[in-house]
Amino acid sequence: MYQELKIENLNVGLGHSRDAREAAQMAMEGIKKPALTFLFASSRYDPYEVYNTVRDVIKTGHIIGGTTGGEITSIMEDTGTVAVMTLESPMLKVGIGVGEGMKENPKQAGITACQNAYRMITSDPTLASFIFLGYMKSRHLNFLNINPFITVFLPDGLAGAEEEALRGGLMHMGRSCRIVGGSTGDDFKFQRTYQFANGVYTNSVVVAMLTGLKMGVGMSHPYVPTDRGAVVTKSEGRMVYELDGRPAVEVMKELLHVDELTPEVFARNPVGVRTGDVFSDYIIKSAVTANPDGSILFYAEVPEHSYLTVMRADEHTTKENFKEALRQAIKDAGNPEKIGAVVNFTCVLRWLLKQRLNINDIELVREVVGYDVPVIGFNTYGEQGATRGGSIGHYNQTSTLLVISKEPLSY
Repeated sequence: MYQELKIENLNVGLGHSRDAREAAQMAMEGIKKPALTFLFASSRYDPYEVYNTVRDVIKTGHIIGGTTGGEITSIMEDTGTVAVMTLESPMLKVGIGVGEGMKENPKQAGITACQNAYRMITSDPTLASFIFLGYMKSRHLNFLNINPFITVFLPDGLAGAEEEALRGGLMHMGRSCRIVGGSTGDDFKFQRTYQFANGVYTNSVVVAMLTGLKMGVGMSHPYVPTDRGAVVTKSEGRMVYELDGRPAVEVMKELLHVDELTPEVFARNPVGVRTGDVFSDYIIKSAVTANPDGSILFYAEVPEHSYLTVMRADEHTTKENFKEALRQAIKDAGNPEKIGAVVNFTCVLRWLLKQRLNINDIELVREVVGYDVPVIGFNTYGEQGATRGGSIGHYNQTSTLLVISKEPLSY
């Protein structure tokens, strides 16, 4: 079983199977020379074997991806599988970069990955002319406000340093870049994750820089605020020591009305922090564990003096916010008439919420873009993206979406 679209500027192949070779072969049906392949695989398989098998089938173009907490395609959403999407287009330009040693020096890993990706994509002698032609021939005046590059950012989800890696990447790319991605996973084992970037890596940041087609990014989470919260009076990085001047554990128990702070309690009750931009949206922070000293470790940095609001979710909000993020990505792409593919980086904790609420992201995508648009993605250990106001960061219980159109920049 496979999905394939044959169009003038973009052909898309999609495969999903418990066998890596079969998934790759499915994705190559009707595809001759893909420019880019997305590869997301369960950690149940040897990552080197998966990559080498897929590369043996897909001999041309770049490969980007990693191990996951679950695989997503418009064929199925599952765990213990291999998902592959091929993108074939003479218009699509790709640069791949890798920054190793993320745990030891996350900022440098982010810098190196983005530098290498940018160096590769700008080495194409036709790129400058192609982008200039897009500016000159575009029928839409808002093209002048579009950054022609998209950066797919895939860091190791167990390095615990995505924020610092992002800061490094932004030092090279600038804060006006359009970024989307997710932290690689290992099916809740929390032992080791792997990244794919024309090879197999671990403890690394891998980046794909894309241009040539109209593309856009969007971001959302399923939560709304309650009237309960507290001020962070002492924190460092991802560790919160005090809330309202008291041990964080004591205050959090009172806020959540529980006697014990378990992983399940934390997963069901994330907190939100407002962004400092004009929209003042909430971004989500999920706690990992309560420590004997009264502190709480989070999956993302929690700034001192910020106000943590207890959040809640329901079926309607979860569905509508996801669809709005997809519409946002389409708008960011310049509202193309023809959409070629959607890539969904969604938090593994949001996946657990979807299971409880019986929600399927693929059905939501189809409500917005139709049945025939292929989708790939994975359940992440954290998400990278930008809020409506442009605040770029590392988030929890969020979906970041990439829309790839069938239209070149010059259309």
